[in-house]
Amino acid sequence: MICPKCKSEIDADSFYCDQCGQEIRYCSSCRTLGKGNRCTRCGQIMIPASVCQKEPVHDYVYPDTTSVQLAGIAPLDKTLSITSSKMPTLILSNGSLGIRIEGIDGAIIGRRNGAYQQFFAQCPYVSGTHARIAFDVTLGEWTYTDLNSSNGSKYNGLQLIPDKPCSLSDGGMLQLADVQLIVNVK
Repeated sequence: MICPKCKSEIDADSFYCDQCGQEIRYCSSCRTLGKGNRCTRCGQIMIPASVCQKEPVHDYVYPDTTSVQLAGIAPLDKTLSITSSKMPTLILSNGSLGIRIEGIDGAIIGRRNGAYQQFFAQCPYVSGTHARIAFDVTLGEWTYTDLNSSNGSKYNGLQLIPDKPCSLSDGGMLQLADVQLIVNVK
């Protein structure tokens, strides 16, 4: 299999990458290989390979659409419980600008970069890499972090400190430079 961090080929039954030491993790839902605490494909919790039971090898699609051969993993042992609450849906919208964004954990918002660049490409005051939205598992809420953008961000009229996550709540007003977005958390 291919290490999600350093892209080195490692044994299919590895718990850690032999080259970089990255712990091998699988999504608890879609069984995608990855790194971090949340799956980049479906948003569910990533679990260490060491707690998974192996089953025959299957083809899985890597998040960057490269097909990789990985050792499949069987459903979690019934005695293992991972505490997680279902991630609420985050919608950021501005009807007059035709913007309706569904939140993706860890996604970048910007004029030139990120999953939502098509919405902000014509917004000259929004930075190329303006901010990041993420779901904080420990707090159980969505956060917004201004990534030291040129024209800043405000939440409910208050200027946000760059690189400091701000909790988002239903009905809030988020402002990226001169673009206002209504926050809807379901």
